[in-house]
Amino acid sequence: MRKKIVASSWKMHINSIFDGKKLAKDICKEVGNIDEVEIFILPTFPMIQTVANEFEGSNIKYGAQNVCFAEKGAYTGEVPANVLKEIGCSYVELGHAERKDMFAESDILVNRKVKICEKYNLIPVVCIGETKDDLYNNIGKQVLKTQIEWALEGLSEDFRKKVILAYEPVWAIGQDKSADPEYVNETHKYIRQVIKEQYGKGVADRIRVIYGGSVSPQIAPKLVKYDDIDGLFIGRFGLKVENFRAMVQSTLNAVEKAL
Repeated sequence: MRKKIVASSWKMHINSIFDGKKLAKDICKEVGNIDEVEIFILPTFPMIQTVANEFEGSNIKYGAQNVCFAEKGAYTGEVPANVLKEIGCSYVELGHAERKDMFAESDILVNRKVKICEKYNLIPVVCIGETKDDLYNNIGKQVLKTQIEWALEGLSEDFRKKVILAYEPVWAIGQDKSADPEYVNETHKYIRQVIKEQYGKGVADRIRVIYGGSVSPQIAPKLVKYDDIDGLFIGRFGLKVENFRAMVQSTLNAVEKAL
């Protein structure tokens, strides 16, 4: 059985180290002793060490929202993988739709970053998802297939199994409601089928595919009940400790029910 995940990317919603410290402390107090669910938080770069200090001794891990595609050199403003590793990061979020839209990141660039993660043993959380236009033009599945192939191209089989794919339909990000749970489940099945066809059953059975896109406490139980939805990637709804706790509890309930 794949271990379910509850993760949250804070984006830049938390723009104060003081606020980040308080939220991390509260989250740790509420869910820091739960190990049946894999829990991690991705704050902004300067806040990582503060969050790490609050999570010390708990089961909550942490990571970054991006990494440079190069190991070192004249890349002003970038952050190297080795620094993230040295400060204890375990995860790196890559390929979010906002990065692609606002900073012109391509699938090719995302792949270069995934390969850097393999070299430094950081787990990439690779965002994939179709737009409204993709659906309208009936190319949504092809777009997902292309993104999956770029995310996993050139990796060892062992590392492919460690990659986390975060399915985030672009049309659901930042909206009032998430995508329909049945639609999400069918899409996750399709994603896993693509992986099986391209990389074999061993990778398809081990790789985890989580859902992100306006995930709220109300919709969480309807998502995590499905075997092919391996967890939740939470945005703004995870910025209140009571919401985050509720979504972890929903996921824990699904895990216990499956045992």
